[in-house]
Amino acid sequence: MKFQVGQRVTGTINNITDLGIFVTLPKHTSGLIHHSDFGENWVRERANYQIGDSIRVVVINNFKGKIGLSRMRLNDPNLIDHTNEFSDVKKEQFLTVLTKTITDSEREIKRLQQELNNYAD
Repeated sequence: MKFQVGQRVTGTINNITDLGIFVTLPKHTSGLIHHSDFGENWVRERANYQIGDSIRVVVINNFKGKIGLSRMRLNDPNLIDHTNEFSDVKKEQFLTVLTKTITDSEREIKRLQQELNNYAD
């Protein structure tokens, strides 16, 4: 799996060192949240994380297979996640898109419930 800059992903912490937090991403890929991502709070912050914890991060660079991650820039609007189908939605369109998404979800839930009921009968 090729990770793109701006992509938000959930991984698992596999090591915590003086260098930072190493995270296993999907498809057995690893990335690093460098200690500088935490600023001057690294010594105190690292105690908040444990090996095996799930962590949400954003890809900030991907160069020659080395993936740089950030926890602090997760909500940075300048890091656009091109894998997110809603990234290009304008504020004026958001309510319309959200309403359609909810309607489609409710329809799919009903379909699945009916399929489950048919299977159980």
